[in-house]
Amino acid sequence: MSEPKNQHIIPQCYLKQFVDPKTPAGYEPYVWIFDRDTKVGRKKAPKNILAETDFYTLKGDYVIEKTLAQIESEYAVIFENKIKNKIPLEPYEHLVFCAFVAAMLQRTLKQKENIEHFIDQVVDHAKQMEIVHGVPHKTSIEWEKGKEDAHKLSVIQMIPEITKILSQMNVAFLCTKNKRISFITSDSPAFLFNSKLQFQRFMGPGLEQKHVEVRLPLSTEISVCFSWINNLRGYIKLDEDMVHDWNRMVYGHTHQYFIANSQKLNRRWFRRLPLDPVFLWRYLRYEIQQRLGWFRNRKYYGKNKRTR
Repeated sequence: MSEPKNQHIIPQCYLKQFVDPKTPAGYEPYVWIFDRDTKVGRKKAPKNILAETDFYTLKGDYVIEKTLAQIESEYAVIFENKIKNKIPLEPYEHLVFCAFVAAMLQRTLKQKENIEHFIDQVVDHAKQMEIVHGVPHKTSIEWEKGKEDAHKLSVIQMIPEITKILSQMNVAFLCTKNKRISFITSDSPAFLFNSKLQFQRFMGPGLEQKHVEVRLPLSTEISVCFSWINNLRGYIKLDEDMVHDWNRMVYGHTHQYFIANSQKLNRRWFRRLPLDPVFLWRYLRYEIQQRLGWFRNRKYYGKNKRTR
């Protein structure tokens, strides 16, 4: 068996659910992959995109790639036989599905860069401490050496932990009402969202937060949402506006590329804020409160400075 050196960051079994239904006869099915910034798209077969050489290879060992391939293989069968046909999953199928979503959270280039950025900050801090205390650069060098494999190790280490948490959450499969409106995906398709934290920049969403959701488009017709909300489960139909808003959030979490089954784009996907009067009112109220707080603090500290 040949070594699996060409490794997909986003698996082919997943990407093929977003192929253009109008692919001409005799052509290999393709998706439309768009640059996030320019929004310029090109048609590509799933096997030819979002792959790198030895992306998960750990010191010549292909155990991570083979583990991911096994999860993908089992998931593909479950999707085709159950999820695509809107049939409830059996316990083992549910566990495999959770493992697949856990892998999709961890395996991306975006996650790799996040981990490496964190390690760079640790290294810089360690170097500064070593200089201040006059000690050899031992700790910072150890962190730098570990950076190369940090993402690969996190993939294999975190999948079981995340799978365990996801398996305890409620699962809702959100479905389009008709094929005229489709879900899109991206090179970072699985993401966490907490509606209670969206107006601030200090705390990110976490899996065990009460209001957190784990979202992932599964195909042009079905997306999944994990949550702790008791009544959000099963197969649920979304109207056109909600599908567009879901796509807006998928685009917002894109790293470099987003993917659709058509060359046609919708401007609503690229808006920073949703077209929801209640949301816009809450956002406006939050911004006013923030600006008033900033003004009061500036006025208070300015007054104290003049009286010194």
